[in-house]
Amino acid sequence: MLEMKKLKKSFGDIEVLRDIDLRLEKGKVLVIVGPSGSGKTTLLRCINLLETPTEGEMTVGDLQLTFSPGTKLRKIDILELRQRTGMVFQSYNLFPHRTAVENVMEGLITVKKADKHESRSLAMEMLRKVGLEEKAEAYPYQLSGGQQQRVGIARAIAMDPDLLLFDEPTSALDPELVGEVLNVMKALAAEGRTMVVVTHEMKFAADVADTVVFMDNGRIVERGTPDEVFRQSANERTKAFLSRVSGTEPPVQATF
Repeated sequence: MLEMKKLKKSFGDIEVLRDIDLRLEKGKVLVIVGPSGSGKTTLLRCINLLETPTEGEMTVGDLQLTFSPGTKLRKIDILELRQRTGMVFQSYNLFPHRTAVENVMEGLITVKKADKHESRSLAMEMLRKVGLEEKAEAYPYQLSGGQQQRVGIARAIAMDPDLLLFDEPTSALDPELVGEVLNVMKALAAEGRTMVVVTHEMKFAADVADTVVFMDNGRIVERGTPDEVFRQSANERTKAFLSRVSGTEPPVQATF
């Protein structure tokens, strides 16, 4: 389903991703964790070509792409890849002047050229799936952050992508709204959706992931099952990160 080989991404002289090798099978969930600035979001954006990798190879389904400095991708390849992936952003990215159902319909009409009546019917089905059928005619400003994010998820799955990508989908939410979004994501995982999730929600990762990847400084430091990474890791960098996010890191003693 998804494979990366020796993938690199640089912004000028700054190397953000370094020799990334990844493989994800159909129907599996990959969760990427790591400190801020480790390259997690850049990696996710490279998967659907919001950022173009500098070097390496990437395969999504039967679409194979090779990257090298100075090489420009064909528009047809970019379009085909994006039709295979659905992205759920940290900041919702809903159209403020469109209702919830219209936001979900947008890609069906403009990208898939679907009939408006059929698009609305499918959009309502997707809103029902995320528990928001009654909010179909509400505008984004009338929805909570959790509801807006669920509309974003409905919009992504309406396109029936091969691969769902989630970029810190709960980080902008108030704590009491996080659960409603994670529950929808858990339900999608249970359906057998192929997903790549960047998150700081370690319990969610432990419950849902087939594979956990820990990134630091643009590299994959460790990968394995949730149990292997979260409970059995022998890597000091991984253990230090997990101690910080779980709040178990020993306090620093001041010296005077």
